[in-house]
Amino acid sequence: MTAGAAWPAPARYAGVMKQSRPSAWRAPIVWALPILLSLFAAQVSAKVVFRVGFEDDLRQRPVAGRVIVFVILEGEHPQASPADAPFFSQPQPMFGVDTRRLAPGETIVVDDGATSFPAPPSALPPGTHRAQAVFRTNRVNSSWRREPGNMVSQVVEFTVPESSEDGATVEVELPLTSVIVDGPPPVVDGVEIFDIRSEILSSHRRSDVKLRAGVVFPIDHDPGRSYPALYIIPGFGGDHTTAFAERRRRENPGADADETELRRNAFLIYLDPESPNGHHLFANSENNGPVGDALVMELLPALEQRYDLIPRASARMLRGHSSGGWSTVWLALTRPETFGACWSSAPDPVDFRAFQLVNIYEDANMFFDAEAGEEIPSYRRGGEVRMTIREENRMEEVMGPDNTSSQQWDSWLAVFGPRNERGNPAALYNPDTGEIDHALAEQFRTFDIGHLVRTDPARYGRTLRRSVRIICGDEDGYYLEKAVMLLKQDAIRLGILDERGESDGGGYITLVPGADHGSVLRSEEALRFPGEMLEHLRRAGHLRE
Repeated sequence: MTAGAAWPAPARYAGVMKQSRPSAWRAPIVWALPILLSLFAAQVSAKVVFRVGFEDDLRQRPVAGRVIVFVILEGEHPQASPADAPFFSQPQPMFGVDTRRLAPGETIVVDDGATSFPAPPSALPPGTHRAQAVFRTNRVNSSWRREPGNMVSQVVEFTVPESSEDGATVEVELPLTSVIVDGPPPVVDGVEIFDIRSEILSSHRRSDVKLRAGVVFPIDHDPGRSYPALYIIPGFGGDHTTAFAERRRRENPGADADETELRRNAFLIYLDPESPNGHHLFANSENNGPVGDALVMELLPALEQRYDLIPRASARMLRGHSSGGWSTVWLALTRPETFGACWSSAPDPVDFRAFQLVNIYEDANMFFDAEAGEEIPSYRRGGEVRMTIREENRMEEVMGPDNTSSQQWDSWLAVFGPRNERGNPAALYNPDTGEIDHALAEQFRTFDIGHLVRTDPARYGRTLRRSVRIICGDEDGYYLEKAVMLLKQDAIRLGILDERGESDGGGYITLVPGADHGSVLRSEEALRFPGEMLEHLRRAGHLRE
């Protein structure tokens, strides 16, 4: 990453006063999925069936879980493996089924009865495609690669013929050949992985839960000195092991003076935001439990006991991008006694009147804009729509039905909403039709940062003015600038920020012209973050001059 971008890598994943859906998103559109569907719409050439199983040399006992078959169509994503999905820029087929018991030597059939995206297997177009199966048996993380016990197959090529008048069946064998194991972290000079058992979360989940952090020591660390800490919360899909990449970045000769000085004067501590429901945003919730309490009451004291850290709010800074960006704003606003300042870029929706492009309180549907007669986009790149909300949610349904995929939308449902009667995150909207449950949407207000600021500016305004710095590209790939603009407008109207969205206390909200979800990290605004962090520490008396 370019020096000065302040370290979180772009993850998943971009003013409006609404109220009706903004016209800004009705830009020239290139629909990736209709192109894919047009391929599927070709003459059905053969029935396609996948068979997935494992032998006892891989695992000796029967196991339950979800089997997902990922496919990459001929000519697409040549450098990727199918199980690298989901692919946002050019979505690819996937099919999923649950099994309560799959024993060694048995196979499970994945056919047209599977939950499918975008269409059943027998609608696959003619061509030589690639398939890969994942058997997810241990739901603890957003990535199947970080869930010990999961099994995966090799990539297998298969051919769907041009035509098959006799109704032949293409059978694709996908034997599971590898199992995920929880190995030791690499040994990297200047980086330590720190973990403790969380009594709070273990009690909530009724199983052992660990809190983890990747600790990067200051340059030329002085054991006789106490240091401030920059707590970095990765975006969706990231975790505490990002600390190893930070260590490698230090070898970059292009690092600017402020960035180097900050790294010399502070610990960089990467937090782990993962849970069985994906990124938990460090917000206490019914589904994920008191994760914010566990951070503040268990992990921070343990870190400050183990390392030479200054145990004061002014010495605890926050930095995050995307889901990590939302987390930092949330922690700064709701726990000002613990954290002294935050720098957030492209945060997840900070105002649910613009949940990406949907006002969850007033709009009827999450997937469709009836007035425009169009599906509502979820992701764009270069001004072109690449994925709609419906498409992204359908892929999540394949990966885990009933909001159990641990992917982005399901993770939001887990944080912001209640549990359903089956113990899973409740659905804000119908997964098939997109119809919004407005009674349930009202429960989301507890986590609606814009709503909190509007209804209690006396409580949140001082912290927003003094401690919170937010930047977002005005062409964010996930339309996150819409919510940021609403928050900025309200902060200006309430006198929390001036007409430029700034304050004499140091806080600000800035929309970066022309920047998207990734390029905002290379903007001049992001490059100023290290200098602003140093100034904060200088004023608090935490720098050694």
